[in-house]
Amino acid sequence: MRTLGRLTRRRFFKITGMLAALMASLVRPLRAAATEPDYFSGTDFVGKTRAGRYRDFYINYWQPMRRIDPATWTLTLDGLAEGSASLTFDNLKDFPMQSMNSRLKCVECWSARATWTGFPFSELEKLAPPKPEAVGVLFHCADDYKEYLPLDALRHARTLLVTHMNGQPLTDEHGFPLRVICPFKYGYKNPKAILRMEYVDRVTYGTWSKIGPYSPDGTILPGTDHPLEFGKRPRRIPGGEIFDY
Repeated sequence: MRTLGRLTRRRFFKITGMLAALMASLVRPLRAAATEPDYFSGTDFVGKTRAGRYRDFYINYWQPMRRIDPATWTLTLDGLAEGSASLTFDNLKDFPMQSMNSRLKCVECWSARATWTGFPFSELEKLAPPKPEAVGVLFHCADDYKEYLPLDALRHARTLLVTHMNGQPLTDEHGFPLRVICPFKYGYKNPKAILRMEYVDRVTYGTWSKIGPYSPDGTILPGTDHPLEFGKRPRRIPGGEIFDY
């Protein structure tokens, strides 16, 4: 029969030493994550980062990509459209701009708030109206990411095609020169560094919906959020856009 041995002084220190080593092994990865190096600043590329100023607003990209040159960037609108259109960076300045403050909520459970400036999707519909059979847009991005949004979400009053963040032009990290902000959808439904918008006639799985457990709808569900500017302290949310904080 197995019996408990007497807890001698030597055995006590042996056990506490083992526990200390175990705790250190658990803390090291957390410490490493908190000091994640910035691999892309000062380079010709941009990618996922949570270092430096981006600790307050995380950056996710499907894969690293070369920074976009505004002199050569174009936005193509095509697919099931009544004609097609191609815009340059200078054309973006011609649209009537408006601003809104909203929170970007990620399926990774973090969120962050910013003031976004851009124009409504209706401005692009004037240039290349969708055909009657079109139900949504498939976005093609510079990092080879693809995402789908239905027309009703794009036409929503709280959805913008964004060129500025917090009063400044979008950084490469945050999707220069053009991204979508649809605040009632999870972050993966907010494509950035957009190159092409293709009208399609069916609900289309985007990149993350194809490879992970992410719905093609992407509407924010009731649950728990961990806002970065509040130290990730958990807050319950009812679903949809987050207005409470």
